[in-house]
Amino acid sequence: MLGNKAYASRNASLLQNNILHDLQRTTISPRSWYAFARDLMRAGDLEEVVSGWKGRETMTDLFLNILSRGANGWEQIWDLTRPRLEEYKQKFGSVWSPIADSVLSRLSQLAHVEWTADEIRVHFVDCLNGGFAWHDSIAFATLPDIEVQKKFLTHELSELITPSPFVTRELGKSSLDPEIAHTMVDMLAYFSVKDFIAKPVDPNIERKGVVPNKNYYPKVEELYPLFEEYSKNPSEHDDFGSLVKKIIVTLKTS
Repeated sequence: MLGNKAYASRNASLLQNNILHDLQRTTISPRSWYAFARDLMRAGDLEEVVSGWKGRETMTDLFLNILSRGANGWEQIWDLTRPRLEEYKQKFGSVWSPIADSVLSRLSQLAHVEWTADEIRVHFVDCLNGGFAWHDSIAFATLPDIEVQKKFLTHELSELITPSPFVTRELGKSSLDPEIAHTMVDMLAYFSVKDFIAKPVDPNIERKGVVPNKNYYPKVEELYPLFEEYSKNPSEHDDFGSLVKKIIVTLKTS
């Protein structure tokens, strides 16, 4: 998640080996990392985060100590990064706002789940390699192609609403690869946003990162036709569980 090589190379002169060694020695729970990052992004100031997290875990105390004492170069990075992110935010918002309600509604229909969060905050974070979603917050890196960014955001939204733990359990019961749950997340995202992604000017050029990638997600070729059919009439299934059963039967007999 933090392995953004371009970012690390660009700011290599600011590397502090003592901080790197501290991080390497610390056990970091993914669950704690996401929860901490979510609170950090939503906080009004550092003291708000300190009061909520100090003393809870070694990993978060380490991060709080780093943030509290500051680091040479952070302000310079932000001075250069903030205007670019603000500009990107405005540009992306102008194309996302008109389709947001439709995409959210479509995701809800396909997942057979109602949205419960009053709001979902989206944060553009320059140092990330990819993105993550946690409860009511999303953080992700910016991409040069705004149309691919639409799919990127929809994927993270799908992470929030797709009942992945249930899917993973059902796959496990059938001795199938649990990573197929992630394929399903991306399938729901793709069929929720594909009609709102502009086609390339050159019809021979394919936008990488839009259609589920068979080299990254398992069983894409087997599941694509099933999801394509499902997306035309999701109401044919009473709930998401019946779709999962159909997927498992398909995979076991393919």
